[in-house]
Amino acid sequence: MLRTLWAWVVGVLLTVFWSTLGILTWPLSPRGDLYLRYARIWSRSILALLGIDLAVDGRDRLDPGGTYLFMSNHSSTFDIFALFVATEHRLRMVAKRGLFFIPIFGWSLWMCGFIPIDRSNRERAIRSLEKAGGRIRSGISVLVFPEGTRSRTGKLMRFKKGVFVLALEAGVPVVPVVVLGTDAIMEKGSIEVRQGTVTVRFGAPIPTDGLDVEGGERDRLMARVREAMIDLGAQPDPETAGGRPG
Repeated sequence: MLRTLWAWVVGVLLTVFWSTLGILTWPLSPRGDLYLRYARIWSRSILALLGIDLAVDGRDRLDPGGTYLFMSNHSSTFDIFALFVATEHRLRMVAKRGLFFIPIFGWSLWMCGFIPIDRSNRERAIRSLEKAGGRIRSGISVLVFPEGTRSRTGKLMRFKKGVFVLALEAGVPVVPVVVLGTDAIMEKGSIEVRQGTVTVRFGAPIPTDGLDVEGGERDRLMARVREAMIDLGAQPDPETAGGRPG
């Protein structure tokens, strides 16, 4: 219990500090690159102070100067910290809209170019993905969670199809990413935080240049990404395999 209390106090204080710094220094870097640097320091600090070790595999498969659409599984809040530390690219994230209305933290997300998505409103979700496409075309990599929400079981759920349309329209390589161990650090719906080791594994980039949204390419890409994630260690949920509209 004391460990969990410590984790939350540390997490809140670091989040407020780095978010405030991001807001105050935004005029120095209106495209958000300075905030991304802060986000990585924030994430690294939280992992270190809570005794969470991070292992990264496969990062050498990526071009440090390349632009990618990263697609990761999602089972815990700690996925975000691990992914910020593990990636080395100019990066923005598509995140649920509610986070952007959290005082200070949410304001910093808005100001620094992160992309809110409202899964309950199809038109808004489409506009968010179009905005993500704009980020990619400007040379900024984007991180998405194709499951659309956190998995309660830690197993790989059904994918939303909209992010694969984004991938084909943007024409950049898709990088399958698997985060392992965060579901044991903090489960969805729980406030308890435990020590442990988190592993981030990057798969080989999957090219999309020249592929078309029509003709079944979207579903084939979705199947390739899912297969790659399973090869990287993600455990599929047999009840939610495949994809769904969205």
